[in-house]
Amino acid sequence: MFAKRLICSLVCAQLALSPTCGVWAARELATESLNLNLPSMGAVAGTELSPAEEQVLGEQMMRQIRSDPSYLNDAETLEYLNRLGYKLVSVTDTHTYNFFFYPLVDRSLNAFAIPGGFIAVHSGLIIAAQSESELAGVMAHEIGHVSQRHIARMIDAQKGNAALSLGSFLLALLAARAGSGQAASALAIGGQAALIQNQLSYSRGAEREADRVGLTSLVRAGFDPKGMENFFMRLQQNNRYYEAAAPAYLLTHPLTVERISDMENRTRQLGVHTHSDSFDFKLIQQRMRVLQETKHDGWLSVVKQIKLELPEAKTNRQKAALSYGLSIAYRKLNQKNDAIRYANQAVSLGGNNAILLKNQSEVLFMFGSAADKNRALQMARTLVNNNPLSEMAVKLYASELYDLKKYQETLKFMRTQQAMSQTNPSYHAINARCYKALNQMSRHHMSVGDMYMAQGDKRAAEYQYNLAQQANDGDYYTMSQVDGKLRSVRADILAEEKAKENR
Repeated sequence: MFAKRLICSLVCAQLALSPTCGVWAARELATESLNLNLPSMGAVAGTELSPAEEQVLGEQMMRQIRSDPSYLNDAETLEYLNRLGYKLVSVTDTHTYNFFFYPLVDRSLNAFAIPGGFIAVHSGLIIAAQSESELAGVMAHEIGHVSQRHIARMIDAQKGNAALSLGSFLLALLAARAGSGQAASALAIGGQAALIQNQLSYSRGAEREADRVGLTSLVRAGFDPKGMENFFMRLQQNNRYYEAAAPAYLLTHPLTVERISDMENRTRQLGVHTHSDSFDFKLIQQRMRVLQETKHDGWLSVVKQIKLELPEAKTNRQKAALSYGLSIAYRKLNQKNDAIRYANQAVSLGGNNAILLKNQSEVLFMFGSAADKNRALQMARTLVNNNPLSEMAVKLYASELYDLKKYQETLKFMRTQQAMSQTNPSYHAINARCYKALNQMSRHHMSVGDMYMAQGDKRAAEYQYNLAQQANDGDYYTMSQVDGKLRSVRADILAEEKAKENR
């Protein structure tokens, strides 16, 4: 089977908020009369690559992405993007994928999807979005590519190209989706280069289909459909000034006059929809301004820019968002007093917002006295109590407990969290740190193994479980757990190897 060989080649290359019923009904009526007239892309069911196989491919590629310095494992941004993304997913006609939205530190205006529903959003795009509907529009477009299985069809189309290395194709696909044309070209050799490059861009039909599916999702989720149109129109206008270096998004998402016209017509049919930007959107934009900088001069530049903007801010929320950005920048610059002052100012202006309260707790804990640290810890505890499902809040409280060397208390707290989320790699990582601090090495390695299992990396998990077994410093129950997990993962690996041989 082609799909099976594809997965093998990739490995060898080393590579949820539904609207209320009333709102839903109203938006259904708004889109019910709109004939999407989706272009014929071929039967979805006819694609040889199954959704499960797409998931395997996506997880393999995500391992590469997570190891890249540009991957931003930032709880605030991850939480916001996934909340926004699932608001769109919940009204999209797809239930096949477990979507995951994540940020990359990159100034280019880009977003991309890889197999399995993994969708990246560049920091440059988040900052450049002039409204939340624009950001949602790009994400809805990428969700459309996934739900319509365009990537799977692209991959499936390569089965007749005998000269094409499947591993090279997927590596080049990943590089191109990330906006690295040079990297993509470097991965292709000789006659493969042109063949690969010809397959990296979505077809016109796929782009129109993603546009139309995305526009419908935008309206159903309560966003302004003009957000998508406005963003792409601005890209088109900016493209005139780039010449040799077009915006990254246009490299893999061809923007034609026909496509723009189609989008305008459909937006007009959908009618006028207003959407007020969420406060979190404004906060995450300011956060990205700081986090995409990596050096002292960059943070100083952000401080100067925000201070010029602050006097022009008209509302308390605008002032709060800018104050929040200043606090983060001053934290990076290790300027204690300013970091605390602007953190407090942001909360005073913006109210009890979870992102603002987390930052206030962090700066107080980072720069304050022993009494301040205890106060910050209580603030973090209150934040968890008010937001029990928030990874951002959980990691804040756990990290402050850990830094106070309250390892047993941290582990006790994490047990309550993992009862709700055994699949969160970050939670297993917290446990691993605590066990290492307590010199309980079998439990430490077992927790690291659990982290890798949650990420889908069974061989790395096997290695850690083996180390846990060798450490042999746990009680009978612990070592029995280790033995059981080691046997289980080895059986899974063996079964997968046998399945590959049979293909």
